[in-house]
Amino acid sequence: MKRINVTVMILTALLVLGAGTAQAAMTTGNFRTESDLPHGSARYPLVYEALGAPIGPDVELNDSHFVENPSGWGGGVVHMDLDPTTNILTLDSQDPWNFQTFDAWITGVTFNAGETITGISMLSNDLTRPTITPTLAFTDDSIHISYDILSVPGATEWDSFNFTQGTAQFQIATSGAPTVPVPSAVLLGTFGAGLVNWMRRRRSL
Repeated sequence: MKRINVTVMILTALLVLGAGTAQAAMTTGNFRTESDLPHGSARYPLVYEALGAPIGPDVELNDSHFVENPSGWGGGVVHMDLDPTTNILTLDSQDPWNFQTFDAWITGVTFNAGETITGISMLSNDLTRPTITPTLAFTDDSIHISYDILSVPGATEWDSFNFTQGTAQFQIATSGAPTVPVPSAVLLGTFGAGLVNWMRRRRSL
């Protein structure tokens, strides 16, 4: 009888442990992109924006989030996709049109575990030709990625880059890295097997 009670107690504890492991992650944010040709004359950017977008398996910013295009630019569409399990942001260019600047923001980020953003770094970069190394900035709840043709050595105010229809990826660091919970079934399988072996050894004594 005592062995059964011990078994029940251990299995109950494992279920509580498996169910109580929460994943710290970004949950919502304001996503915005601007593509522009501002150098050499006064122009206005093409803007896409998704306010309070849920961060999850779907693309957070796409063609449906058009805001304005007062200068009538063609192209310039870049999707934004943030993976909440890895904190990796993917920028995915949809066309090969030419521009001089491109900016992407995520602002007003909310977390499910009270985290803050502590950094951003580039993982890959195939968004523009010529290849532009973007300027990266962050605050506690925002990031900003900025491409500018004038950052290329020798470029003038009349030069431009072309989108590649490729992608760029960025790692967002937070004050507490996301933790993936271990399923209860895995815990029960591992510890349950050990418990059975222990009980068998007890019977053989």
